[in-house]
Amino acid sequence: MLRVTTLVALLSAALLLSSCTTSGGGGRTDDPADPATAAGCGECTEELGAVRRDIEALPDVKELLTLETYTESPTNGAGVRVELRSRSAGDTAVVDEVGKILWQSRIAPLDEVFVTVEDGSGQLVRGSSPFDFTEAGRERGGFEDQWGPRPVDE
Repeated sequence: MLRVTTLVALLSAALLLSSCTTSGGGGRTDDPADPATAAGCGECTEELGAVRRDIEALPDVKELLTLETYTESPTNGAGVRVELRSRSAGDTAVVDEVGKILWQSRIAPLDEVFVTVEDGSGQLVRGSSPFDFTEAGRERGGFEDQWGPRPVDE
């Protein structure tokens, strides 16, 4: 019984480790020459930490509920999902502030950003989310004019 339990634990650890280090799914590889890693930040742990600090520092943010990346799929580009609670009621500015923080981040690839805000009165705020950061996105020029070039594009 002990051997079976140990084997199951080792296999589980190996599967978990392999899911974190595969190159095709947005995971990180240890090979800097790997084109999948060179094109982006891999798991973007440090980058997400910086984004988390910047979002939580916004004066209107009461609580950051969700900050997660997701990899590209056949129907969606690689992106970030943000859910938060704000202090004010009906103010859409926090949606754009979060979009700006992510635009100016080093998270890559980053094609789309979805921001969901519950305001101080418990209502969902309607703002300019989702953000389409793709090269072909209709609003990309506006983001560049407002917020400057993406740091990863320079």
